[in-house]
Amino acid sequence: MTTALQAFNKELTGLIHRVLPSTVTIEGYSKDLSESSQGSGWIYAPDLVVTNHHVIEGMSNPVTISPVGRAGIEGTLIGSDPENDIALIRVAELNGSPLELEPEQPRIGELCVAIGSPHCYRESASLGIISGISRQIRQADGIVIEEMIQTDASVNPGNSGGPLVNIQGRVVGMNTLGPAETVNMAVPAETIAALVPELEQHGSILRASLGISIAVLQQCGKSGIQQLISVRKVKDTDQSSLQSGDILIEINGRSISRRVDVIRALGRETVNQQVGVLIERNGERKTVEVTAKAKS
Repeated sequence: MTTALQAFNKELTGLIHRVLPSTVTIEGYSKDLSESSQGSGWIYAPDLVVTNHHVIEGMSNPVTISPVGRAGIEGTLIGSDPENDIALIRVAELNGSPLELEPEQPRIGELCVAIGSPHCYRESASLGIISGISRQIRQADGIVIEEMIQTDASVNPGNSGGPLVNIQGRVVGMNTLGPAETVNMAVPAETIAALVPELEQHGSILRASLGISIAVLQQCGKSGIQQLISVRKVKDTDQSSLQSGDILIEINGRSISRRVDVIRALGRETVNQQVGVLIERNGERKTVEVTAKAKS
């Protein structure tokens, strides 16, 4: 047993020290220079840092990026999305290795490590597990973020924006404070992967809407628990071919089983376009045409 624990300790220590150089501390001042704030971030690409929107919200541009073991360098905010709490900063002299995103959704019980600068204590790491998936969190501004990952890894003010990594060192999410102690949340890697390219190109996220609100359902299937996306409410029943209770199977040929699939299917290019929606209604499948409008 001792040998196994020693091996685990060695692997965990090595993992943390591999990831740490790819994390940064972010500092900035309000536009009137009356307040300062600080958070964490991580290297997404050779010249790009990802962090939370709420970390940089209200900061004047540029901000100060402090890589591990280096003095602060200038970073320029190039895009952010309050709805998913993601922001993107361009930095010319990072000289660090980008972290790899985990392509698979994490499973409850998997080990994870949160890295960041809680309470200005830089290069801090905390160990935990994935406690839940597909959670909701309501931010102080009232925005509800969907599909969040729940973890019991310690996350404190200043940790926000830092990476949550699995034991392979791949990013499964981006840390943000949760509603209670040991109930912390992270923006999932798949959401980050879906939104960062558009933030880099356009500086903001433009999404289309089908004029509906959706609900996540679960049912038992042959391969276990399956997740379904259902139409909960139709905002304009006179102008829509969709009905409350419809199960979304595909949008424009893209399979739908999670909220993030809807985000990806209703991108900037679908605004004001007719999209084909394959639904299941009363046990029968049919395709309906819906005009996608710009999401307000």
